[in-house]
Amino acid sequence: MSECAAAAPGLRRLAPYWYEYKTRAKTRWYGRQILEVFTTEFRDRTKEYYTWAIYNVNGNTVTPTYRVQNSDLIVNKVHRHEPAVSDSPVRILYRDDEKGRLVVVKPGSIPVHATGRYHKHTLVEMVKEQTGLEQLYPSNRLDRLTSGIMVFSTTKDAARDLGNDFNAGLVNKAYICRVVGQFPETLLDCQEPILAVDRQSGLNIIHPKGKSCRTLFQRLFYDPDSDSSVVLCRPITGRTHQIRVHAQFLGHPITNDPLYNHAVWASVDNNVLATAQPRHYERVGGETGNLEVERVLAALKGARDDSEGWARWRDDVLFGTINREMQYESIDVPGPNGQPASPPPVDVAPMTSDICDVCRVPLLSDPAPEELYIYLHAIKYWTDTWSFQDELPWWALPSKEGNQRQLPDIPLLTHHQGVDVGKGGAYRRVEEPKETPLTLIERPVVQAKPSSSETPAIVLAVTRGLEDVTQYDLLHRLSPTDDLIKIESALHSGVVCVNASPFAGAIIALSHNARLPTVLDVYYDMGRLTLPQDLMDDLFTERIAFLGAGGSHKNDVPSTAHEQRFLEWIQHAWNSNADQQKHALEVFSASFPDVQPSFSVTVDRSSYVFPTLSTSALESQVMQLVSQWLASATSQNWLHQKRNASVAVKMFLAPRFAVQESLESGPRARQGNPRGSVIFGLRVSAQQDDSADVTRNTIAYSRASAVVGLLPLPGQDPAHSLKLSTLRSKDTALQSALIDQLNARCIASDYVRQPASESLHGAIVELPEKQRGMAHAALFPLTVEWISELSDVLIPYAHAILLTSEPKLALRSLREVENEARRTSAPYTLQLVHFQWITPNRIAHIATLQDSKKETELRNGMRSISHHHTYLVLVRKVALYRS
Repeated sequence: MSECAAAAPGLRRLAPYWYEYKTRAKTRWYGRQILEVFTTEFRDRTKEYYTWAIYNVNGNTVTPTYRVQNSDLIVNKVHRHEPAVSDSPVRILYRDDEKGRLVVVKPGSIPVHATGRYHKHTLVEMVKEQTGLEQLYPSNRLDRLTSGIMVFSTTKDAARDLGNDFNAGLVNKAYICRVVGQFPETLLDCQEPILAVDRQSGLNIIHPKGKSCRTLFQRLFYDPDSDSSVVLCRPITGRTHQIRVHAQFLGHPITNDPLYNHAVWASVDNNVLATAQPRHYERVGGETGNLEVERVLAALKGARDDSEGWARWRDDVLFGTINREMQYESIDVPGPNGQPASPPPVDVAPMTSDICDVCRVPLLSDPAPEELYIYLHAIKYWTDTWSFQDELPWWALPSKEGNQRQLPDIPLLTHHQGVDVGKGGAYRRVEEPKETPLTLIERPVVQAKPSSSETPAIVLAVTRGLEDVTQYDLLHRLSPTDDLIKIESALHSGVVCVNASPFAGAIIALSHNARLPTVLDVYYDMGRLTLPQDLMDDLFTERIAFLGAGGSHKNDVPSTAHEQRFLEWIQHAWNSNADQQKHALEVFSASFPDVQPSFSVTVDRSSYVFPTLSTSALESQVMQLVSQWLASATSQNWLHQKRNASVAVKMFLAPRFAVQESLESGPRARQGNPRGSVIFGLRVSAQQDDSADVTRNTIAYSRASAVVGLLPLPGQDPAHSLKLSTLRSKDTALQSALIDQLNARCIASDYVRQPASESLHGAIVELPEKQRGMAHAALFPLTVEWISELSDVLIPYAHAILLTSEPKLALRSLREVENEARRTSAPYTLQLVHFQWITPNRIAHIATLQDSKKETELRNGMRSISHHHTYLVLVRKVALYRS
């Protein structure tokens, strides 16, 4: 780096620079004094420095007693002095930009990420500058003092795949360390649990309430001259300081480990140490609540203070003097940083000679070369498909001549041979099994006779997000020629318009007989008009300003100027379609001549937002228009009623309909209402039950039926029926729809309520939702349990559809199930697959079909329905590995 210069042999130093720290208040900080948060959470400087910094913080000045609140943004601009680090080069072992993989060897003394006083002197920043790469995603972690192999990804996809391999236990790791004394020659398997007791130093101890850990040790050689051994380590788990803590527990700490080979450990009472409470330091502001742990921490902090030239004492004296001169308030805080630093010996140089001229911060002396690393090196990372290995470091050579720089070939370095390594020995799937392609459930073709050409166009209210399924059904089952029918829609518009009237009668009959599973209701087309986008954007802007002023939907809130424009535009849209309204009413009256003069009005506003207008207010506006229209068209007095009315009119605000708008549009994506159309419809049937329960059941059944229609099933053996289930799903509509839709498609099937063995040919499972009072973290293991059960009962290569309102959690749970199958070497697992449509060539041009494929890609293989509240995940049981 151009701004680095050699400060001393083996070191690289960075010139001081200004840096602005910004952080949002964390939940555990809420209600705590800001000075107590700094001294117990960060603990890098003394209480006196943090007091001075708080009074001089950028932005709004607060006092040390200020209590942190939710959403607080803490900002502080400092003159940053980064400690010197080793100038050993970062060696590149492997680079493949096409695969997004980079493997380097990290020197000791360099942290991987920005932390504490380190920002530019980090491995990520150094590698970025050295390689010219803009993005780096490390897949493994090494302590600052540890050297060795680091595996990076340069793309998000490569990082996700490699991270999944690490989580699944596919990645094997080997380290070399030099420890105190003569290590046993036999293979040692240490499985002692480890507990973190201090956040700032990262101190961990062996503790019965700690996290499960496992490390395998095997001695390579013993050096009697130094009374030390070089040991090969295989960490099966990946806990912080795992090798260092386990080596100390075995009585052979790493020889130059400043943390776990400190003299204080010789007098530690392990019985008292074992009484430390997990995460106690988070509850009391940084203290561990254990006297023995606090004694160890004090000794380690004192040793660090010595190595930094008594900088903490100078820090204490300098800023303590400034604080007293400025008459800043002195506050008592808990923890070691709240206590005065011990004074230095008399032979230490005066502090005035080591002060920064710019910020008056005490300067740190350069670290000695032996303080830059410990004898711990990550020497090999490998899976069953790739392997990266480094040479032995100089301190691990078996002789002073150093002729043998490669690892010896021992069983601990092989994969699944001679040693039970558990999680670290999993295999990936290495070949794709051959299978017969599966198709969607076939719908019987309906031989529909064309209706009268006088029939109005049809508007179908459909399950939002499955408009393409409706189009597929219509074109596949009616089997019309292209010149007789035209179907228009847009994904997530909620409507499908059939402009060709000859098939209207057949469509209505199919819908009433529940043969179009995605259709909620059928309407005669009473006209449509494209929404004025400038007006919709103005409404959205007003909405943002109104919410910022504390606005809400209330009946006594007057409409805004743009809302008045929009209501006037609705009246214009209604009046401009008088001919279609008249035609629809004439056909309806001819079909139902004896209906009572009652009407209802509903509005589907979809994702459109307004400053104050509620859905009921919009319905009132449309109700006035419909009431005047019916009275003038029939010369009767019409009664408005909300339910069971003879005539039902609906106004749809259909996003993306008849316009070119991105799937990523919407209030959050484009900061405005999406482009779309307004559509008016007259329901084709009279006197339906519009009660809330009936409507709710109709929507649930329609949604369930649509999902069933998406489930691919294998070819059926005439001698056996297909076995299907909804497993633990409590949705009775899902069970009924599964049975009804299969019967309607002439598929012999058995509904299995509680499958106990591997027998299902397909399943539709509604994953559990978070219940009142349930912690969100508890939902993950429950979801994993349900998906695991599904994996157990499906036959190989069968499909299932998962319904969830937590898409990210579902994908994470699915990966965990696959990872567990890998760890246990199971023959099969569930994997996410994209919805594959096998459709007639003539509908390939449908834009909605292309949009559905696009959404599947955008949502990582999922589909969303019902205003994005429910997500469909298609999974398949596949072979995991070659036996």
